[in-house]
Order: sequence, then structure tokens, then C-alpha cells
Amino acid sequence: MSDLGEMFYSALDLFEAGHFAEAEDACRMLTLAYPQAVEPMHLAGLVALQQGRYDIASERMGRAAIADASNAEIQHDHARALKAAGKKRDAIGAFKRAIRLCPDTPSLYCNLANTYRELGDLDHARENYLIALGLAPDSADINANYAACLRDSGDLSGAEAACRHALSLREDIVMALVLLGQILLDQGRIVSASDPLMRALRLAPGHKTALTAYGEALFRLGQFAGALHCLRQVLALDPEAEGARRTLALLNLRTGQGAEAIASLDPLLRRYPDDPELLLMMGEGLSLSGRHNEAVERFGAAIGAGGGDDAVFRLAVELSEQTDAQMAHEVLQKTIDRKIRNGEDATLFRTARRLLFSPVPVDINAQNDEVVRDIVEDATSSQQDSGSPAAPGRIDPMTLTRFPPVWRAALRPQGDAQLVAVGRYWEQLAADANVPSAAPATSTTGRKVRLGVVSANMCNNGIGRWVAGFVAALDRDRFDITVIRPPLGEDDITSRIDANADLVVRLPLDPKHSAGVIAGLEFDVLHYVDAQADAYTMLLASWRLAPIQVAGGGIAATTGLSNMDFHFVADDWEAAGGEARYTETLVRLPGLFVNGECPVVPNHSPRDLQRQWRIDEDRNSYLCPQPLDVLSADFDPLIAEILRLDETAELLLIAPERDTWDAAWGRRFAVNHGDVAGRMRFVNVRNRAEMLSLLGAVDVVLESPAWNDAMLGFDCLGLGVPLVTLPGKEARTRRSHTCYREISVFDCVAYNSADYVETALTLATDKRRRSVIAQAIRTRSHVLFGQKESFIAYMDFLEKQTA
Repeated sequence: MSDLGEMFYSALDLFEAGHFAEAEDACRMLTLAYPQAVEPMHLAGLVALQQGRYDIASERMGRAAIADASNAEIQHDHARALKAAGKKRDAIGAFKRAIRLCPDTPSLYCNLANTYRELGDLDHARENYLIALGLAPDSADINANYAACLRDSGDLSGAEAACRHALSLREDIVMALVLLGQILLDQGRIVSASDPLMRALRLAPGHKTALTAYGEALFRLGQFAGALHCLRQVLALDPEAEGARRTLALLNLRTGQGAEAIASLDPLLRRYPDDPELLLMMGEGLSLSGRHNEAVERFGAAIGAGGGDDAVFRLAVELSEQTDAQMAHEVLQKTIDRKIRNGEDATLFRTARRLLFSPVPVDINAQNDEVVRDIVEDATSSQQDSGSPAAPGRIDPMTLTRFPPVWRAALRPQGDAQLVAVGRYWEQLAADANVPSAAPATSTTGRKVRLGVVSANMCNNGIGRWVAGFVAALDRDRFDITVIRPPLGEDDITSRIDANADLVVRLPLDPKHSAGVIAGLEFDVLHYVDAQADAYTMLLASWRLAPIQVAGGGIAATTGLSNMDFHFVADDWEAAGGEARYTETLVRLPGLFVNGECPVVPNHSPRDLQRQWRIDEDRNSYLCPQPLDVLSADFDPLIAEILRLDETAELLLIAPERDTWDAAWGRRFAVNHGDVAGRMRFVNVRNRAEMLSLLGAVDVVLESPAWNDAMLGFDCLGLGVPLVTLPGKEARTRRSHTCYREISVFDCVAYNSADYVETALTLATDKRRRSVIAQAIRTRSHVLFGQKESFIAYMDFLEKQTA
């Protein structure tokens, strides 16, 4: 063997053994000694290609390709090097030269097609894939790459068929498994997508594309913990992975983590500053973080970048949540006018204007006519402008879930009628959604009742604590309990709820998919604890997903939905004649209908607690611990009168999550009661322990006559803190009164507005009387906690209904 041959095979052995640095040195010596030899130059190019030095590889391969233009293998390797160096147009020429030399090699056509596909030239890519398949129809790899081309072309059914054919030829192709998962995700078949993606990850645990797609699938199924794990793995492998970062931002937005979402979006927006979807997501993150002026700017930028209807709708909702109703209404009206001029569907914006700002007509027939009229007007305008018939517009269920909660309708004039009207309006909006219907009812005699409990508030708030007590009070020998919640964040209350359930269902993001999940579980009864508190659960409650659907406990007011059969309340919550306020059949239960736990008394003296909250012990202190949106304008004069008559007193309010709310509420109060507005102070409360310490620090707690919180009475009375309440006729105003009635203490219950003011002043200014009343409350409040009478009656009723 010649010296050239010996040196070349020695270098080749080093290359094949993976010793690339030594192979590089050997190739350098060969090319210096034999500069015209093709094989050393070709091998030197292969070494550089393996080392990731793509420009050098393409230059060396090019020299070898020129020196031996008839060698198909060298031409092919030259094309690979050019493609790796980003010179894809040059790579196409090199692939074609290789094909001319070896026209019957299917892998050459496949690689050429792959290059065309990466350039976005899908027609030429498809043409070459078909040639490759004509030469090798049973090649699993070529079929898988062809499937990827079909997916890029939008032919999802063809792509799925090609992918499944590839996997039938060889079931361990990771690329085909990942691609099949992505295709199924594109089709919305999320559960089906999970299987091939999991198989791919078993074969290749660190596969970034598989991890990203599986993380997206878990996210869309509402399995946030698993999704977060996958996405973090991807970003650990590749911090620049855009798909994983985008999905992680969506996950953070869905769980209310605005700051984390902003951190995920910042690098993407620096790269793509005019991407409307990213601008919308950043606006939502800023809104969640309380940076509302910046959020409005980002939503405006999204509109300018072509964000379309979604951006306009989101801007209007943000403005309305900031209480800038005039600007929000103007945005919606201009959009409606523009769409009508252009012959486009304005249903979404008409609906937003109606639900956000205008009372819904309480006459159901008139209201339904109005919904129909709006839709017909949109269709008619479109037909007149375009000359062709237009289908009536409907709002996608995913968009409906972004509307504000409907319970605020109860605070409007004719609150009960408004709740009924809004419920019927929602049913009109949801009516055309193609969702599964409930399975036929079957007798539960001889078996447990299958009960599904639905709530968007299974977390550490008043409703979440009510749900925790409710689930714990039910007899699992009589009831099979499934807790169902939309994809939101979780905390310690969530864990307590889950521990007392037989099954936990975390719903996916798509409400229509969720409806299928719920209907498929074939419940005997679905209990919507607080449908009005969240648009997602309101939409689910608008559909018939179980033979019997009931409400009650979280929000003590009618849902207004015809698909809701019964509404449970404690007997004393509703005054006589309360049945007329409900579209559901009202079921009155004995007892409190609350399975509460006595609050832990703060381990500090009242004086220490006052110092902690900067309360002057020489001034009387009042606290209204409810959200500002339930402090109606009718409550303002009562607060103002108390502060006028108690000239040194201070009123504490809870700082809202939205900084614009306190400004708007403060403006409203100052306009009408500016003389006492300076004696109000907002305090930040981060958790329940802080709330309990604040309750223990003040002299008197004031409750809005328009709305009683689910658990406020139990917290105050459990601590022995006087809570002034003014019960009305509706259940939503009588929950605290029911607690006082249970312990036979009525000193804090007012019977009219003047009595409310006098009661609050007496409790604050007469310390001895306040001490006596507080002691009476503390002594008797133990009877409020751990009551089961209501829940026994609840179970008896449902067993009778399902027998």
C-alpha cells in the first residue's frame, strides 16, 4: 500500500472511532503532502462537519466536489455541508448534481425535498418526496418526512395518514411519533396526541420537540404541573427554544402569574417586537401584575400590529376593568360601526357592549329578540355590502370564557331580574355550540350517587373554603365525589379539597372539550358552586351535561339558567317569597349550609396587632374587608355618615389587585363625600393569616348591605369581632344575619340604614358594650362550626331525586 493509502486509512480509522481532533491533524498532513488528492479533502470536510465547523466543511467539500465531479457521494456530502452552513439554495444545486450522477437513489430526492421544505417551497418539496416514494414506497423515513411536508401544507388528514403509514413500517421512528403528536394537537385531539408523544419520549427522553409538544398537550389538558416540568426541561436544554417559552408564558398567564409570564415573554418580544400575539400576551401579563397603563399600551400596540378582533376586545375589557367605561364603550362602538360599514360580523362587540355596560333587558322575549336582531343586523349588513348571503355570527366558546364574571349583574338595579336576564343571554350565546348531551338518567338505587362538584374557586378564598367544608361533609359511602375545576392555580385549600374527593378532574382550556370530558363521566348530579363567578364555569353551566344540575353555596343568587334544576340555600338565607327570585327550584336546607372551621385566634395582643397595622389606639377603627366591587354606591352614604359622626375614626379598606379600582372608588367617594374621604386608608393583605390578624386589630367590621361574603361572618364571629350587617330579602345579603341568628346575638344586626350607622357608632364608641358583645359572640360562636345538618338533608334530597 502506498504512503498516501496508509496515511488516509489511518485518518479514516481515527474518524470512524470518533477521534475527530486527531483525524483533523492527520487530514491536514495528508492535504499538505498530497494537495490534489480528493479523498483526504473529502475526509477533512467530513471531520469539520462532525465538529460543527460548517463553513469550513462546505469549503473543503466544495474543493473535493470540483476535483471529482463524477462522484455522487462527494456531491451529496457537499450538499449536506452547504445545508448545515445555512446555504440552502447552494445545497439544492449540489443535491441536483448528485441526483444526475445517481438518479435512482431515493435518499437524494428525500434530502432535496427536505431542503425545499425548509425554504418554504412546499410544491417542489412535495414533488421530490413523491419521486422518492416512487423509488422506495416502504421507506419509513421518507414517509415520515412526506408527512411533515403535508402538515406544513395544511393537509392534516393526509399528513396523519402518511405518518401512521411510516409508523406501521417501523414503530420506533421518533420523528414520526413526534410529528403524529403535533398533527393530532393541530386537529385539537389532545388526549390522542399524548400517546405518540409519550412513546417518543420513552425512546428519546431529552427530545426537545417531543418535550415541547407534550408540554403543550398537558397545558391544554389543564395538567399544569406536568406541562411546567416538560417546558422547563426544554428550556434547560435550549434557553432559546421559542415554542417552549411561548407555551410557558401562556401557562403562567392561565395560572395568574403575571410576573413570570412577563419574564418568559421579554426575550421573545425583543426578537419579534411586532408580533401581535406576543403583544397581547404581554398585555395580559402586565394586567395581571397590576401594571394596567402599560397593559393598555400593549393592547393598543397589538391592534396596530394586526391583532384583529381579539386585541380590540381585550383592550375594551381591560379599560372596563379599570372602570374607564367611557373609553371602553367608545372602543367597542367604533369597532361595531367599522364592521357594519365593511359588512363584517360585529356580534362579539355587540355582546361585549351589552354584557360589560348595558343592563340586559329583563323581559326575556325582548332580550332574546335583541340577541337575534343583533345577529341578523350583522348578517344583513354583510349581505348588502358584499352581495352574498352571510351566515349569522356566533362567538367562539373560547372567547366567551374571557368575559368578566356575571355575578356583578346582581349589584345593578333590579339585581335579581338582571341575573335572570344575563343567564338567559348566556344561554343564547352558547346555544349553537356542538357539545355532547348528558347521558340518560339511571336509578341510583343500590349504588352511590355520582356527584360532580364544579367551581373556579377551589383555592384559598371564601368560596374555596366553603367548597373544602362541603366536600368534607359529604358521606363517601353514599356519594362518589368528583371535584372538577378549570385550569387555574392551586394551593393548600386545593389540596384539602382533593384529599376528600374520589376523583379530581382538571379541565382543559377548551370549554367544548371540557364539556365532552364532563358528559363522558356520566354524573347523576352536577353541582355548580359558583357558576356566576367565572365565565368558564358559566359557559359549562349553560349546557346540559348531567341529568340533574344544581347550584348553591358559593354564590347565593340565581344563575338565571334554564338548565339548572335546583338551587340550595340555608333556610334563613332567603326571606319569605324568595322562590320568585330564582329560575331554579329553590331548596331550603336546615342549618347553615356551611361546614366551617373555627379561625385560629392571632397569637398577639390587640395592641400588638394595632401596631402591626399602624392603627392608632386612641382612634376608633372600622374595617370593610370586602372587595371594592361589592361596595355599591348605596353603601357610600352609610360609610360617610359613620365617619362624620365619629370625627376621629379611621376606615380601613383592602387594597385591590387592580390599582385602578381604588382610584376609581376613591374618586366616586370623594366627589360625594370629600369631607371625610381623607380618613380612609387602603391596606395590603396577602393571605388569610394576615386577614385574621387585621380583623383582630380593628374595633368594628362593616359589611356591605348589597353582598355578604361566603365566609366573612364565620371568621369575624369565630374571633369574637363585631360585624355590622344589614340583611335584606335576598340570600346574598343575609348570610351573616343567619350566623347571628344561630348564636342568638342580634346586637350587630341592623334593620335599616339609620340603624346600621347607629349600631356601628355604638359598637365603636362604647368600649364596654363592645367588649360585652364580643364576649357573647366568642362564647356562643362554637355552634357555627362543624355543622352537618344541612349536608345530611342535601344528600337525602339528591338520593331521592336520583332513585
